[in-house]
Amino acid sequence: MTPTELTQHMAQRHEEVTALCRYWHSMIPDFSPSAHQMGVWLDLHDFNRMVFAVKRTGLKFRKMDREMSLDHAVRFCSRVANDKKTAAESRVCVESTGRQAAA
Repeated sequence: MTPTELTQHMAQRHEEVTALCRYWHSMIPDFSPSAHQMGVWLDLHDFNRMVFAVKRTGLKFRKMDREMSLDHAVRFCSRVANDKKTAAESRVCVESTGRQAAA
C-alpha cells in the first residue's frame, strides 16, 4: 500500500463513519454510539450492511416507543449486522457447493 492509498483509505473510512453517525442520529436522535463503535462495526461489516443494521435499529427504536437504552440499541444493531453476515455467508456456501450446508 502506498502512502497515497493509505491516505485515501483513511479518508474513505472517516467519510463512512461520519455518514453512519449522521444516519444513526436521523433514525435515533436521543443518543448515539461513539465514532469508535462505528469504526469497530466497519472493521467487521461492510458499509451497506451497517446502513441496513442502523435502519433496522431505528425501526425497532420506534416500535418500542423510544424506550430503548444505548446499550440495547448497540447490541441490537450488532445482532442485526451479524445475522445478515451469517445469512450472506450461508448463501455463498450453498451456492459454491450446490447444496445446503449442515447446521
